Amino acid sequence: EIRNCDWSSDVCSSDLFESPPKSSRNGESHPSDASHDTMNPASKPNSLLVLAGIFGLVGCGAMVVDVPLALALIHLRLPKELAQVIKFSEVVGHGTGVAMVLIAALVLTGINLNRQQDRLLTLRLLGATYLGGLVVDGFKLVVPRVRPQAASLNALTSVLDTFGNSLLRPEFHSRAALMSFPSGHAATAAGLAATLCWLAPKGRPVFSTMAVLACLQRLVGGSHYLSDLCFGAALGLLAAWLCLPKSSPSSQV
Repeated sequence: EIRNCDWSSDVCSSDLFESPPKSSRNGESHPSDASHDTMNPASKPNSLLVLAGIFGLVGCGAMVVDVPLALALIHLRLPKELAQVIKFSEVVGHGTGVAMVLIAALVLTGINLNRQQDRLLTLRLLGATYLGGLVVDGFKLVVPRVRPQAASLNALTSVLDTFGNSLLRPEFHSRAALMSFPSGHAATAAGLAATLCWLAPKGRPVFSTMAVLACLQRLVGGSHYLSDLCFGAALGLLAAWLCLPKSSPSSQV
């Protein structure tokens, strides 16, 4: 449940950006010290950073199973109900759907855009959600990798053959067919999940499940290899770690 925080209150809004003020030698507190501590990435909780590292390592290992898994999923037929759930879950990995979810979450928290601090907070939440996806777009431009659904996977001799256009089937002419690595949907879904978990920590299981389902949709649909998803999620979590404030609003009310 997202707690209704009075963002116009100095007690709540200012505390979002500041940890409890540190005491100086003469016993007086210095808000600038607290603000500096919050903005310092080293002072933030390391859970997102650790998760990003884990996903990065898993992505390296997943290269071994990328092609066999992609070949197996080509012939996979899911039950209709499950297939519909997975297909619908793409909304939390797509830019427009993510924007709608994030706007709804911000409205429910009662954020007040008339306050400068709340506007700055909104920018940080937007960065936490979308920055990873933007970084992924940069990778896609310089590291071409043919998508499973557009590749002649039976003709490869190594997983490295999936990089470049040597396996691209003749019927696929779009540049998008070579933009498999990493997954932008996974990066955005991971960034959104991290942002929602910051806003409403009690919803972590739900938000995490939503992100996993969005990644499954890309995997089952033949849009990405498993390693694409892992590296995309790693970048999304890393961006969220860089952008999110240290303390959660729910801990302030």
